[in-house]
Amino acid sequence: MKKAGSASDPLWYKDAVIYELHVKAFADGNGDGIGDFPGLMGKLDYLQDLGVTCIWLLPFFPSPLRDDGYDISDYKNVHPSYGTLDDFKQFLDAAHKRGMQVLIELVVNHTSDQHQWFQRARHALPGSPERDYYVWSDTDQKFSGVRIIFSDTETSNWTWDPVAKAYYWHRFFSHQPDLNFDNPLVLAETVAAMRFWLDLGVDGLRMDAIPYLVERDGTNCENLPETHAIIKAFRAAIDADYANRFVLAEANQWPSDVRPYFGDGDECQMAFHFPLMPRIYVAIRQEDCLPITEIMAQTPDIPSNCQWGLFLRNHDELTLEMVTEDERDYMYLAYSANPRMRINLGIRRRLAPLLDNNRLRIELLNSLLFSFPGTPILYYGDEIGMGDNIELGDRNGVRTPMQWNAELNGGFSTVDPERLYSPVISDPVFGYLAVNVQEQLENPSSLLQWTRNMIGLRKLFPVFGRGSFHILNTTNRKVLAYLRQYRDQTVLCVANISRSAQPVLLDLNEYEGRTPVEMLGYVPFPKITEQPYVLTLSPYAFLWFELQLSRDGQELPPGMAEGHAEEAAIDVDAWDAPPVLLQPAQSAAAEFVDGMPVRENGTVEVGTSESDRKTRTDLLIVVEPGSREDLDKATAAVVGRLANADRPIRTLLAFPALDSDGGQTSTVPNAPQPVGGTPWLSLLPFVPNGRPQPSPWPHTTQTFIDASRLASEHDARAAMLLRHDVGALDRRALPLLSRAVLGESADLAMPFYTLSPYEGLLNSAILHPLTRALYGSTIRYPLSGDLAVSSAFCQILANGAAYRSSDPEDTIVWPATDALLNENAVAQVHVGPRHFAQREGFDVTALLTRVVGGLFSDIEARASVWQLSRPAARIREIGGRGMPETAPQDASPPADVRPMIESFRLAGSNLQEVWTQVMTPRTLLSVNRLAQAKDKEHFLPDALWVRIVYDFLAAYRGRSVNRNHLLGALMPLYLGWAASHVLAISSQGEAVAEQRVAALASAFEADKPYLLARWRWPDRFNP
Repeated sequence: MKKAGSASDPLWYKDAVIYELHVKAFADGNGDGIGDFPGLMGKLDYLQDLGVTCIWLLPFFPSPLRDDGYDISDYKNVHPSYGTLDDFKQFLDAAHKRGMQVLIELVVNHTSDQHQWFQRARHALPGSPERDYYVWSDTDQKFSGVRIIFSDTETSNWTWDPVAKAYYWHRFFSHQPDLNFDNPLVLAETVAAMRFWLDLGVDGLRMDAIPYLVERDGTNCENLPETHAIIKAFRAAIDADYANRFVLAEANQWPSDVRPYFGDGDECQMAFHFPLMPRIYVAIRQEDCLPITEIMAQTPDIPSNCQWGLFLRNHDELTLEMVTEDERDYMYLAYSANPRMRINLGIRRRLAPLLDNNRLRIELLNSLLFSFPGTPILYYGDEIGMGDNIELGDRNGVRTPMQWNAELNGGFSTVDPERLYSPVISDPVFGYLAVNVQEQLENPSSLLQWTRNMIGLRKLFPVFGRGSFHILNTTNRKVLAYLRQYRDQTVLCVANISRSAQPVLLDLNEYEGRTPVEMLGYVPFPKITEQPYVLTLSPYAFLWFELQLSRDGQELPPGMAEGHAEEAAIDVDAWDAPPVLLQPAQSAAAEFVDGMPVRENGTVEVGTSESDRKTRTDLLIVVEPGSREDLDKATAAVVGRLANADRPIRTLLAFPALDSDGGQTSTVPNAPQPVGGTPWLSLLPFVPNGRPQPSPWPHTTQTFIDASRLASEHDARAAMLLRHDVGALDRRALPLLSRAVLGESADLAMPFYTLSPYEGLLNSAILHPLTRALYGSTIRYPLSGDLAVSSAFCQILANGAAYRSSDPEDTIVWPATDALLNENAVAQVHVGPRHFAQREGFDVTALLTRVVGGLFSDIEARASVWQLSRPAARIREIGGRGMPETAPQDASPPADVRPMIESFRLAGSNLQEVWTQVMTPRTLLSVNRLAQAKDKEHFLPDALWVRIVYDFLAAYRGRSVNRNHLLGALMPLYLGWAASHVLAISSQGEAVAEQRVAALASAFEADKPYLLARWRWPDRFNP
């Protein structure tokens, strides 16, 4: 059965981070000294954590292994040393489940001389179809003048076969006869092999040695038109039957010669940029960027669906075929003083030894790899700085076992060392005792951690994979500067390729007025003016800048949403100062709904068209589960609030079916049940999907799946989700919410409650300010239990939430965030007062753990969105006319702060160990000082609370502390904030409550750069 590929974007390979590995070298799962697919599956979590999005597997097919698997004897199976075909299928599924694609080799230029095709051909009669699977000749002078690629081991491209009594053609080793693509049967056989792996779900194919597929007299037998016809045939077969797959060309040629392998976007989607790689090494050694700028100037434009593949090192030698004689001689002297380091026309060394294990040089070259136009390809082990073994033959010195830890065989295998397929590196500098994954995972300053962070940063900005590339002229040739642009993203990259500090002047007049924001630490640099921009870089340093636009002609602090420029950035030195109360931040101008007269009985007219009333349900109301008494009260409340004799809206009130004891049942009526006296309203008991929800708020994925299903089944135009205590809402709330969606074309209507200043503190402390800072949302209650959605947006929420959820019954949905990021129409409806009754035995800690944990998880999942600068969301304000501005005075009495403060103080001694792992020293010091203050002097500044929340969010992402323990450790800090908030309101008056919330939200916005710096570079030292 043919399986689909795992990627949904046809151009996914442009944003990919490819990791090249050999199955035999990565991890041994069965203890025989050879890596295998079960061992590789056990390391997929490591690759996922590293940030890898595509795994490139070197040949794993049956083979005599005389050329490390590139001599294939069976195209449709797995070498028994590496496992079985079922093992490969399990690996492929496991990689796809982790969001990683898989790229495999398609070696079609040649086979092993042990392949059944060759054995059959050598015994077949000359001129027969079987014989013509390969290229034969009676003389070794045919195609004379064609270069010998493996000049160290081969003296001719022809080898005599005593069985066939003829010469066979080979461009590589003599045991690898070239296939004859002039024979249509060969093309059919190789296409069948390709289909075999694509049918299993493989995402990409690397076509090895494709310039040499066809031979013609009088040519160099490379890059021939007939070769491109073969490649087009391969591509056409893929495009006809498989979606979102790609082909990577291995064509070690000059850029102008590689360009035809892209065709018009109908040959290979990607090709290696071989000439760039050696010139990077030349440039850094000569401290002159000219070799890089020259080769990039020679690089032609390619079709929009195509991409260059970039690499620093791989499984072969550092090839010097595509350099001049002078450059080759220089590279030999500079990077391989020992002749044993050389092979063919190249250098058989890994990245770290080539660069003398200089960490700054390694980081510099990787910065070019991640920021140059193309898709970066990492070679296994280079992320930890693995070494090589030049004592091993051929290119095996760069194909040694992966070094996982300091245990036996570097953790690669449990077998006796002498039984390994290759010895592990064991020298004092690069040996597994000094260089291994486990040690670097535990070291926050390791090369592995640095690489992981850089990969994460690259993946955040599509400009690196899809943007244009422009080199800036500099008078200092020791500094390389270039611009990457894609849509609204503009990135400036500057690299010092010398061993000494360097200045540079850049002409950035085109970007005058923009603010360069350094992307690793999210640090704003001086604004660009008409004068040359001056930078100074330390040895081998690089800087990436996002050139951010200032809005409304003013320079905004990084991360500050539009419309809040008047709010100053956080000054941590002022944490002990009293709070500054600001006016509430302005959202879109408040708009009162026209044509909605308030009747004497308090109802609001909600209209629908005549045709709609005759053909479909207007509104589906889903009430959270409760008792039968709660249902009766909810029905009465809906009737009382939506009754409209002039233009009633057809409404279905849906609720989980209950049995006689008030529990949920699986038996429900087949049709909605009418309600006497209200022909516009019917009751709809239903059986929820999934398990019953003991705690119905907040709404989960399952809630929206149920609502979407019911809306679809009953053709409802909109859906409203309500808590069971509908009667606690103001009588105008339901008409206003329904009118926003049915009459005002909003996709989502969220309520703005008028609450007591002592209610909704978790929302005021974390939910509202955090979502406003990260997404530009001015929704005051982003996780309300009462809301209305269009049926189309309900379907979007159900589909999107289900896709993200591993546990639909427990995953919280944040509809306001989804709507804003999807640019759906959002309305904030002023619905008046609402009182939230607190149930007996209410567990505040459990609520905080669930809700804040849900928010942190959602923020982690959307990290690629909120880290990018974005304008403030435009939210439409509806309602407000005749609504009370404050809640009734007796709605909620002031809380007793003494237990809160006592809990905060007690945690100061009991939770110090956890807090030390989460908060930075300065933040923790301020918290400890506050714990020593007297009750009346208890005051937690906004700036300090912001840092606490951001530190906990960063720790939640880092997983260094168990997440439940982490959120439990946040609880007493939240109580400390709540006590401070209540004391401030008590002393300053309840009228300032909303001002305080607005000031806190502004503080979250102003200090967003701190979160960005910690998120992008989590292992940096924090003050």
